[in-house]
Amino acid sequence: MKSRSAKYRCANSLRPLPGIKILVNRKDNAVHIAITPGKTGAGAAREFLYRVLNAYEPHFSVFIKGVPYCFLPDAYDHIVHTPGGKSGLRLPICGRCRLKPVCPGLEPGSWFCARPGQLAPVLAIPNEIVLEVNRRCNLACAVCSSRSLDAELSLAAIRRHLARARALGIKNIRFTGGEPFLHPRILPALAAAKKLGFYVLVNTNATLLDRGLIKKAAPFIDNVLVSMQGCDAAGETAATGRNGLFAKKTENIRLLKSCGIPVLRLGTVISDALLENPGKYLRLARSFKADVWELYRPMSAAGSDGPPAINPRSLRRLADKFEPLMRQKPRVVFANPVPFCLFKKKQAPLFLGATFDDGHSRLVVDPRGFYKPSYYIQKNVGAAPLRAWNSAFLKKIAGLEYLRGKCRRCVFRLRCFGGSRFMAKAARGDHFKNDPWLPAGRR
Repeated sequence: MKSRSAKYRCANSLRPLPGIKILVNRKDNAVHIAITPGKTGAGAAREFLYRVLNAYEPHFSVFIKGVPYCFLPDAYDHIVHTPGGKSGLRLPICGRCRLKPVCPGLEPGSWFCARPGQLAPVLAIPNEIVLEVNRRCNLACAVCSSRSLDAELSLAAIRRHLARARALGIKNIRFTGGEPFLHPRILPALAAAKKLGFYVLVNTNATLLDRGLIKKAAPFIDNVLVSMQGCDAAGETAATGRNGLFAKKTENIRLLKSCGIPVLRLGTVISDALLENPGKYLRLARSFKADVWELYRPMSAAGSDGPPAINPRSLRRLADKFEPLMRQKPRVVFANPVPFCLFKKKQAPLFLGATFDDGHSRLVVDPRGFYKPSYYIQKNVGAAPLRAWNSAFLKKIAGLEYLRGKCRRCVFRLRCFGGSRFMAKAARGDHFKNDPWLPAGRR
């Protein structure tokens, strides 16, 4: 892996190809790319765009004009079209594209019309399947969105879901719970996923691990996310409802980092404690040499965002705190849905938006055996992955007809998605109403 300084030297040395113009706006942390198709070969143009994205994306918002979504199907959220027009030409692949309802199509005579082989549908299948192997947990976190259940996926069921995902060409598999390491067959389940060639992610609280278990599990894990709700023993006890586990957790996080797992992420639900002392949390995350620290807006089925202190104003304060640190490790991101318009445009790289929630890019297998849109939305959308992905409910989510006013024209609409569909349902009784945090002027 390149060092950060080498990476930025590489970025600064990028020279636009014929027909490609780049404007870097450091004030807004934005990179604007305009393409005139045909001036450079499709392969060279695509490779160049990915080089730009790899160089700038973690710290800049990158906007690309002049190509359809299907030219960069795994970077579609960077492509900017003028919304509203849908009268362009359609190709056979459009029928399988997730963005068909929002795509204007190809302009008549477009360079791409004669080169359909250069295009691929966006999200014809989910990017990831999340296996919620159980709902049991050894902790009692007040912020947890997972309701305890006795149901768990058997190893045979896990293998079936893995085989279906492999047959569809899905690349990422995530194991979560509850606490996945309470599952009696978690090691053979992880091994089965890795044997099939998946990129394997695991969410865990890390308190049940030991050196031996980590050594056995590590070869099967590419990316581990550890829940970190407190920044010291007292804070962890208050957050998790369990005493005496903080030292064990911190020891295991360090073991996970040292055992060869490529990516270590930490996850913290935003709380009063975090708002009062973000610096102490950050120092702890740095001491673990974490790659990413994810912050989460609280999600409550009652329509509340947790304590009164957890509100848009408090998140803006956090964004102001972490904005100057965007080029430092760990990378700090707000990892679940919030309306982007609550924040400064230059802070957008801090936010993942709703991309990984509400069924926008992945499906979750409930331990009761059905597919659902997310951890939070407990809606059965089918028993098979492709049928679930193409369910009427998720097609409506993907259609974005619920976006109104300025949201429909926003350059961040394919990351923000107007905020949380879960919180819209919790607060207003309908998944397709506005997120309660969406400012009135955007509706």
